[in-house]
Amino acid sequence: MTPEGCIDGTLVIELADGWSAGSVTGRLLSELGARVVKLEPSDGDRLRQIGPQTTEDSSAAFNILNCNKESLALDLRSERGRRTLADLTSQADILITDRTTTEDRAADLDLDVFGTSNSRLIHCHFSPFGRSGPLAEYSGGDFIAQAMGGVIATTGHPGELPHKAGLPLAVHNAALMGGASILAALFERVESGEGTTIDMALYDSIVSLLYTFIPGYFLSGKAPGPQGNQHPMAAPWDNYPTQDGWIIICMADDRQWRNFLDLIGRNDLAEDPRYMTNDERVTDDIRPEVNQLVIDFLADKSTEEALEVLTQGQVPAGPIYSLAELLEDPQFLARDMVRMFEDDKGHPFRTPGSIFKMSETPGRVYRRAPTLDEHVEIDL
Repeated sequence: MTPEGCIDGTLVIELADGWSAGSVTGRLLSELGARVVKLEPSDGDRLRQIGPQTTEDSSAAFNILNCNKESLALDLRSERGRRTLADLTSQADILITDRTTTEDRAADLDLDVFGTSNSRLIHCHFSPFGRSGPLAEYSGGDFIAQAMGGVIATTGHPGELPHKAGLPLAVHNAALMGGASILAALFERVESGEGTTIDMALYDSIVSLLYTFIPGYFLSGKAPGPQGNQHPMAAPWDNYPTQDGWIIICMADDRQWRNFLDLIGRNDLAEDPRYMTNDERVTDDIRPEVNQLVIDFLADKSTEEALEVLTQGQVPAGPIYSLAELLEDPQFLARDMVRMFEDDKGHPFRTPGSIFKMSETPGRVYRRAPTLDEHVEIDL
C-alpha cells in the first residue's frame, strides 16, 4: 500500500517558470503529498527548452524539477486566462508565485488580490529582494543574491578572484525556507482558519547562511574574507592530501581534536595550552602547526586507508566525490535517492528521490513530469 503524504489533499497552484525557488518549492511540496498544478505559458515553461537532452517539448532539467506535477497552459494576458487563474486560486490552499515569472507573463498582475477572494489561501511570493525596501523593484537572481548577500566575499581562496558557490544556493535555500513557511502557515490555519501572505526573498535566504560568520563580526568588527576550505572558528578544518588524492577533515570541537591526538599518538598535546581549544587552534600562528600534524599523519596513507582509520577513531572525515562518484555511492543509493521514470515518449530518465525520510508519511517521487497542457481537463 502506498503511504500517504503528510499534506495529502492540499492543492497548490504554481506560477513559477525555470529553475526558480518557486518551482523547487512546488516539487518539494509535491513530494509531501500536495497536488501541484503548474501554470505554463502557451509555449511552455522556458526550462523545457534548456538542455541537456532537449526533446520536442521537454528537457532533462524540466523532467527532474517537475516530477509529480500537473501542467495547465494559461495565457495570463487574456481575459479568459485571468478568470481561470482566479477560479483556481479561489479553490486552492497554496499559491506560489515568482516575480520574474509574473513580470514576464502578466506584469500588471495584482499579487494582493488573491487573498481577498480566498481568505484561507496561503500565498508565497518569491523575488530577488522581497516586496519592501529600496531594492524591492530591482531585478536579480542567484548570482547577484550571493554577491550582495555577502557569500561571495567569503568564498574562494585568499588573494584569488571572488567565487560564487557552485550551486544555486540562494534559489534552493529560499525554496526550503519558503516551503517551511508554507507548512507553518498550514499548521496555523488549522486553528485560525485564515491564510497568509509570505514574502520570500533570495537576498534574505542567502544572508541567513552567514549566521556562523555574523557572531564573530559582531564581537570583533572584523569581517571574514575568503577562507578557502578552512573554517574561521574551527581547526583542523580543510582538505588534506593523501597518497592518491584528497580528504576532507573537519573537527568541530575539542573532543574530536582529542580523538585525533589519540590516533596519532600525541596525547602529550592534549593539555598543551597552544592547542587545547578551537580558539587557540584557529590563530594565525597555531593553525599551520595543527594542519601540519594532519598532513604528516596522512603522508603514508591512501584516501581509503585514511578514511577507515579516521572514521573508526571518531574523527569526521570524508572523500571529495565527483558527481559520478556520488551517484554510484552505496550510501546515496541506500537512501533511495535515485528514481527511474519514462517520459511521455517512453524514454527512460533518472531523477533524485525525495529528501523527506519520515516513518509514517515519507516523501514520494512517484510520477514523471507532465507534458505541456497535459491536464487541460483539470478537475478540482
